[in-house]
Amino acid sequence: MLSFLTTPLPKTLTATQNPLTTENGQTTIHFFANDPSAKYGMKTRVKPGFTIHVPPMHWHKHQTETFLIHSGAMRATLEGSDQTITAGESITIAPGLHHTFVNPSETEPLVVSTGLDPVERERDEAFFRNLKAGREPHVAQLMLFLHFFDCYPALPGPKRVSRPLSQVLVFVLGVVVGKWLLGFKESYSEYYQRKVE
Repeated sequence: MLSFLTTPLPKTLTATQNPLTTENGQTTIHFFANDPSAKYGMKTRVKPGFTIHVPPMHWHKHQTETFLIHSGAMRATLEGSDQTITAGESITIAPGLHHTFVNPSETEPLVVSTGLDPVERERDEAFFRNLKAGREPHVAQLMLFLHFFDCYPALPGPKRVSRPLSQVLVFVLGVVVGKWLLGFKESYSEYYQRKVE
């Protein structure tokens, strides 16, 4: 293993925080992994303006995502087309569709619940806790997180070429380089601890 080639990032214990707070408390994520009756896996309050919670354009091979807006607005970009969803409205994004989303307001927070299908709430919570732990991950670590979560960057070009290339990129950088060569993990106990019932 070549883990000596990376600089270890300091880790903070956030595994027991619920809600998880980021951006100096301005953004929160409340997880519902332990509540089988909850329709949505998490509820997020996203601060207005620039935030680390804006994902790049991406797609999922197997997962459907549903976003329900409680307050504020969310601008969703789906296959290159923008649409704004406001309080009381929802949007469902099928597997394979290129998408991203942002809080378009400079003054109003966005409160949104996220439902993921297939429901793998523990995996989903582990992904978001590790990804949003407040540090910039190494690119190979980021690709390993994406591989773990069935999430792929939306590369330019025809989908028949860009999708397989995206999957290979995530696997090679995340699994081969990140996990096998550099010793990164899919999840860290400082950020997520499996719930015991």
